[in-house]
Order: sequence, then C-alpha cells, then structure tokens
Amino acid sequence: MERYPGSDRDSDPKHSELVETLQHFFVTTIRSSWEISECSFTVKDLLDEEQRRSFLREQATQQGLELGGTGSVAVGTLFAKRYSVWVMAVISAFSLYDTLLRIENDVVRVELTGSGRMRYESQLEQVTVAYADLAKRKSQLSMLKGRLQLQLGMILQGVAADTGASEKVMWALIAHNVQQLYAQMIHDEGIWKTAERLTRIQEDRSVWLAPQGDTESPFAMKHKCFEHPKWQGQPFLIRRYCCLAYQVESGSHAHGYCNSCPKLDSESRLRNLLQS
Repeated sequence: MERYPGSDRDSDPKHSELVETLQHFFVTTIRSSWEISECSFTVKDLLDEEQRRSFLREQATQQGLELGGTGSVAVGTLFAKRYSVWVMAVISAFSLYDTLLRIENDVVRVELTGSGRMRYESQLEQVTVAYADLAKRKSQLSMLKGRLQLQLGMILQGVAADTGASEKVMWALIAHNVQQLYAQMIHDEGIWKTAERLTRIQEDRSVWLAPQGDTESPFAMKHKCFEHPKWQGQPFLIRRYCCLAYQVESGSHAHGYCNSCPKLDSESRLRNLLQS
C-alpha cells in the first residue's frame, strides 16, 4: 500500500477498501514510489514501436493467434477490451473514492498474466479530489479525461498499425466498458450508498461523455440497452462491435461470444445472463 511520509493514509479504512477494490475488480495494484515493480512493461513501452510489438506478439502467442497473421485483428481488439480494465480502475478510484491514480507513461505498468490477460500497477496522486466543490471536481476530472484520452489515442494508433484493428472499433470497446461501469454504479445502491455519492457518480459520468469543443467524446459512443420481458436485472449495454474473442484457440482458453456481443441473439443473451 502507498505510505506517505507523516501520513496514516495507508491505515485509513477507505484507502484499504480502494486498494482491495482495484485489485479485485480491475487487477490493478497500487505500489509505493520506492517499491520495485514486478511488471515488465510501462505505458511508455506501449508507445514505443519495437517494445509494443514485442508485447503484442507475446499476447498473440498466449491466445493462439499470430501478430500480422491469423487473428491479428483480434489481437488488437482484445488488447483494447482488456486495456479498458485499467481505464475502469482510473474511473472507479475517482468516482467512488475521490482518488486520482497516476497515469504518467513511466508510472503505469502492465504485465501479461497468461491467455492474453493483463494486470496493471500504478501509484496514487497526492492531490485531493474535491468532494463538496462540484465545479472544482469537474475541472479535475476534465483534466484527467483529457490526459487519458490523449494517451489512449496514441496507444490505439500504434496497436492499429501493428494489428490491422480499427481504431474506431477499439475505442467503441473501451467506451462500452466505461458506460457499462457507470450504469452499474448508478443502478446499484450497494455501490453508491448515499445520495451525495450518487450525485458525484452521475456528475462524473457526464464529464466522461461530454464532447470536447465540437468533437464528440470517444467514450460517448452510443450503445443499445438489452431489453427482454424476462430480464429484470441491471441495465445491460450491447457492444457496437464484436471483440473477436471467439477467434481465440480451442482448449482451456477457448472463448465463445461475450454476453454483450452484438452477434448473440436475444434468447441466448438472456439465457447466459440468467446463468451468470
């Protein structure tokens, strides 16, 4: 856990909950500035052509795919879908715990964990996120969104060049997970717990989806909500594009259509959701 000189932040129950939530739901570890990382790659590496290709080549191999060959596009789309887990960690830290995760290229680290999956490491900013001052909070989040969007854009541009995957499709996969996360947070009272926290979550969501000048936010791509007379669960968004996970090799890593896949028919989607 992060320990700040002269501070007992690491003994704060809210801080402990943040660390546990990020690790459990978003495979993101918080490390101190002096801890040696166990992750081999940084975001800076993902922005370097040679290092990124090495990463993607290994990720493809773990999935029984081939970078530049069979399933190369799937390598790209699955990278984007999995990298969105880190984006959701950043969002959850801010919206649920009023905490900024550091996103600098040389701070965020990434590691392949087998079958193409990834885990992440970062540190906490010492800047306090505004809770009572909504205008200041909005400004803080707008700055974070802008920085992260720029970083993501450069990474996805490189991944598109290496794999042949569409940048638009990769952005749509990330946008889906961002919107689904907020839909879940807003729907579940067990998550927001207080009316004030719900207000913060709703305000934060509006920032992520808001256009920047005349340009639509890439996180705001429209997604259909699953509707079925027998589905009474939380709002469930359907992806605009298939992530191509079904192309992963047979065996223990085999993958069919995701529950949110547009290729899945309504009855199959309902059956899967009711069984999950």
